[in-house]
Amino acid sequence: MGSTVVVLLFLIIGSQGNTSVTYHSLYQDAVGAYNQGRWFECYTWLTNALRDFHNYREEAAHCWLECQSKRGAVSLIDIDASNFLQPQYLDMASAKSECFHKCKVGKFPDRKELADEEAYVIDQRFEDRTVYDYLQLCAYKSEKFEDAMSAAHTYLAAHPGHDYMTSNVNFYRGLPEAQESHFYDREQLQFKTLFSKAVESYGQEDWLGAIRYMEESLQQYYGEVQKCLALCNAPLEPARLDRLLKMVSSAQTESDRKRILLGHWLQILECKENCRTKLDLFENGGYLKEHYNYLQFSYYKIDDIKRAAGCTGTYLYINPTDDTALSNKDYYSSRHQVIASDFNPRNDAVKYITEKTKDVTLLQITQHMLTQHSALKTSKQSHEHHHDDTMSPVPPEIFGQRTSAFLQELEEYSARIGVTELGNSETLFGNHRIAVDDIINDDQCEKLMHLALVGAANGHLFKRTESQASSPTDSEKFDGLTVSQAAEMARQGLVPTELAQLFLEVSEAGRAFLEKYLNLKITLMFQHTELLCRTALDKEQSDSRKIRQLDRSDNCFIQPDGSCLKRPSMQKYRDFTGLLYLNGDFEGGEFYFAHKNMSEQVALRPKCGRFVGFESDDDHGVRPVTSGRRCALATLYTFNPANQELEHAEAHTVLRSISTVRTSVVTSHDFQSLLDRRGAHVSLTEDDLSGAQRFAVDSFLTENQCHQLMKLANEGAVEGDGYRDAKGSPHTKHEMFEGLTVQRAAELAAEYKVTSDAVKLYLSVSEDVMEMSRLFLTPNTPLYFSYTHLVCRTALNDKNLDRTDLSHPIHSDNCIIQPDNSCKRVRPAYTERDFSAILYLNDNFNGGDFFFTHQNMTVQSSLKPKCGRVVAFNASQYHGVRPVLAGQRCAVALWFTLDRDFEEPGHPAAWNVLRQLDSRAFGPDEHPHAEL
Repeated sequence: MGSTVVVLLFLIIGSQGNTSVTYHSLYQDAVGAYNQGRWFECYTWLTNALRDFHNYREEAAHCWLECQSKRGAVSLIDIDASNFLQPQYLDMASAKSECFHKCKVGKFPDRKELADEEAYVIDQRFEDRTVYDYLQLCAYKSEKFEDAMSAAHTYLAAHPGHDYMTSNVNFYRGLPEAQESHFYDREQLQFKTLFSKAVESYGQEDWLGAIRYMEESLQQYYGEVQKCLALCNAPLEPARLDRLLKMVSSAQTESDRKRILLGHWLQILECKENCRTKLDLFENGGYLKEHYNYLQFSYYKIDDIKRAAGCTGTYLYINPTDDTALSNKDYYSSRHQVIASDFNPRNDAVKYITEKTKDVTLLQITQHMLTQHSALKTSKQSHEHHHDDTMSPVPPEIFGQRTSAFLQELEEYSARIGVTELGNSETLFGNHRIAVDDIINDDQCEKLMHLALVGAANGHLFKRTESQASSPTDSEKFDGLTVSQAAEMARQGLVPTELAQLFLEVSEAGRAFLEKYLNLKITLMFQHTELLCRTALDKEQSDSRKIRQLDRSDNCFIQPDGSCLKRPSMQKYRDFTGLLYLNGDFEGGEFYFAHKNMSEQVALRPKCGRFVGFESDDDHGVRPVTSGRRCALATLYTFNPANQELEHAEAHTVLRSISTVRTSVVTSHDFQSLLDRRGAHVSLTEDDLSGAQRFAVDSFLTENQCHQLMKLANEGAVEGDGYRDAKGSPHTKHEMFEGLTVQRAAELAAEYKVTSDAVKLYLSVSEDVMEMSRLFLTPNTPLYFSYTHLVCRTALNDKNLDRTDLSHPIHSDNCIIQPDNSCKRVRPAYTERDFSAILYLNDNFNGGDFFFTHQNMTVQSSLKPKCGRVVAFNASQYHGVRPVLAGQRCAVALWFTLDRDFEEPGHPAAWNVLRQLDSRAFGPDEHPHAEL
């Protein structure tokens, strides 16, 4: 036993100087020890956690303030209502974030932070002093009575009248060891103590003492405000800012970009408002006013009239209509030797009020603009921020009218996707509730169950935290898998890519249905998505199994006393919940909605394809799983773009980056079969070409086939074809550009000007290129031809080798590049084009290399054309063609679309012409030829 204590003490002492041990991890360890009755460990971990919490916040605030004051470290700009949503703010934020990171690493080189969600929950435990609730009991159990008394008093100071803590404090006061000095607020800020001393001195007419304590208190107060405001820069920490920048860059519209930035600003500005509120000793910002009021009279009493006038002027700067202060000003002006400038307000007060006014204005603008953009449920938010009704914007329209026309449309939509309504708001006893069957089929359920099983086997287990009311019990095991984890497993070859893709598609199917069913007028976005399974650990019924799991709502945290603790502005995070069940072959595990008194309203039995949707603040629960394994896809949705999860975007990125030939994709057999049929092979992967959604294949055509298509081009191509009024080349004066569409090629065959075999090859090889591109780039979605062109570029002067132009300038196939190198997908660009491919026919020319570029137009990768080489890619990617210096360069250029409405009519028309040509009859020894 003694050796265990020695080892424990060694670890505890070592952790005090270890910057990699954080108050987050210490708190988690302490709560674990608390739950297991290891009281001394709990006491020690919490003591160290509080020490690290205060030290870290002090140093972090110092870093932010240092980065704010050093113009050499950060390019500072004055952020106000005119530019807070402009790009220069993000530039400044990035510089400030980098500065903070360097400062923080210098102070905490090995610090390992938790994920935001877990860290936020623990931070709240320190902010609301729950940590002291744990500490007071652990200290008492460890016979650290003085710490137990101060911890209990500290918690009670923040929660006056709290039932059991009031009893605890009274109990501790009755202990033999108790002294009055042991009962103090350990979180009491120094300026509050100084203010109390100043008021006491004032009451004793100790004017010099009152002035000394008041002035010290005031400076301490301003310092605490600055530190608190500095910590509101937390959304600019590198990881969080990186996520913000990714969301901004991926925004589809300017409106979406602004909404994301507004959500970001709301976090910062609400934090600042909370700082000033919680640090003020009086309601309505009265601390500063009272402070300067005490000071002006104290200075008057020691006959320091100029300072008394300055304090009076400062008081009036804060509250210009106060009758008493105005009377004092008149008194000092008329009876003492003071001039107007003596009433100038103090600089620190001016700075404080100026910054506060700007922040309040920005907060009101942000809230109003968010309302205009329908990003938040402002009816709830306005109550949350305690604004006057005159300041509260009108709530946006979230739900459309459920008219007969809409209900008819919904019925047709449901029938089309094959779902059957099981329950609605009326039968499920709550607004905006829905239950349907057959969202997905048995095969999809089986595949997702397999994905969950493989995920659990590879360590993707559900991590229990305080925030999860329905966390694992002694009789159940939980495991969970997010979409990004599934994508990563596909990258590692642990599961077929099809399963990770199915996870994404099914989650989107649930989201789309709920959005349609609710007739939402604003977009429902993913806030968190997870494949969750509960497995009964044994077959016997235990007492714990007979007790249902705690009711919960998805935007607050169930507490031990049954109350639900909402994080500040939680509604901005989670608005709706969707549960899609994957199986029903287990015992127990029924889902139910609950009354506020925790009694059940209505229960639903899970089964494959059953989907339940509801508002996230609806109380609900799950009966214990008594036998078997229960799996569901749980999704939380938000209306606020700033709080949508990045997991889906990250998963899509990972899946796009997986080369089909290097993974066990379901379509790999079809892909390889197509390549084998043509005698082709993948020659360049996404890694080789330095970008996702691009690849190259060689030997797709034989030399004879390439020659046949080049002959077709030279017999039928038209100068400048495809470009209005083009002569020569539309891109350079040094080349001739000629093109031939499939429809014109078929018409030429009907006129016997080209061979029908060559046109058939043109058509069939184009179709194979499209199918190959589909299997690689978008295997689960059909592709359609948008435009097909057999083209040749010919150098007009083979001796002109010093050209600096390009055969085809850098461009994107579906958007217009802007002066800032961004690309707008608007007309007259071919916005319907989604993917592109080029099949090269020869290499007996000089120059003409194809290349990809970065957005800044620098070359990313390049490849040389040759017979049978195909390069396929996402049509939005920037690319170009180097000048053809000598000879003729020919290729089949193809563009594909996901939208059938834009399908090229030339292919079916061409095949129809060829079929008619094949059915024509000829006499003995009569052969069609051009002369006929």
